Amino acid sequence: GSFGHPLAKKYNISKGLNVSIENQVLGLAETHKAMTKFNNIIINKFVEKNYPTLSIQPSTIFLKNARSIVTQSLDSIEICLNLGILPILYGDIIFDINGSFSIISGDDIILELCKHIKNYQVSKVIFSMESDGLYIQERDDDKKFLSEIDIDELDDLKLADLGQKIDVTGGIRGKINKIKEICKLRIPVQLINGLNADTILKALKNQEVISTSISCKSIKSKTIVDRKIEHMKISLKQNVQHSENYFNDIKLIHHPLPEFELTDINLSVNFFGKKISAPICIAAITGGHPISKKLTKF
Repeated sequence: GSFGHPLAKKYNISKGLNVSIENQVLGLAETHKAMTKFNNIIINKFVEKNYPTLSIQPSTIFLKNARSIVTQSLDSIEICLNLGILPILYGDIIFDINGSFSIISGDDIILELCKHIKNYQVSKVIFSMESDGLYIQERDDDKKFLSEIDIDELDDLKLADLGQKIDVTGGIRGKINKIKEICKLRIPVQLINGLNADTILKALKNQEVISTSISCKSIKSKTIVDRKIEHMKISLKQNVQHSENYFNDIKLIHHPLPEFELTDINLSVNFFGKKISAPICIAAITGGHPISKKLTKF
């Protein structure tokens, strides 16, 4: 933040083109220069350790259309990964297709990568912060640390104020909004303290570290339910009927129970307003679902 944020704030870059701000376009260039300077420091650290890295300039692959980000091609990033090169992106300026500009943050960038990377699966997103994770404000003004939380609980939190620094991209609350979008993609998020030695490395290795882990279990459950509902809708819309009504089996059972009138037996069922000739016990079941796992034991 100490590189780009003060300049971006001075020239109000995040609000777009404003002809009343003196030298704003020059300030745009200075903001970009400051961020590339910071990026070069990071790149040099990796190269000094003989680790292949490549700087990817965000302002060349992302555009803005009003409030939404338009992602061009991420092929160069995926080719880097294929070659064993670590692509490094950074907060940068972003041009608007309407002739203006603003800021694209690292939080924006990681969300776009999660959405549009094709040939790699993102297993986790790690946010490096100046604190151990999220703290909530309790009634007695004490701060309580959160080690784990589900995405559905984020909106109900009263976050503790850990001190406001210059942040033209929304600070921790802006970060939370991006985290929710990432979790909707069923990607878990971990918030760590980047100022502590080895914390980032341990988080990358999935080793135990003081942090806030944000799960997307509720999103996954809802997705499964929604998918099952869609399956049922297809059957109802297409008026699907079972190929067998099993009436021969009913006749077999009826033989020792003659007191029941065979003509009174009706195997059809009404399901969401549709009449189905015979009940379909299991139309589709996901192999990884807990219920199916129990069934496969028998």
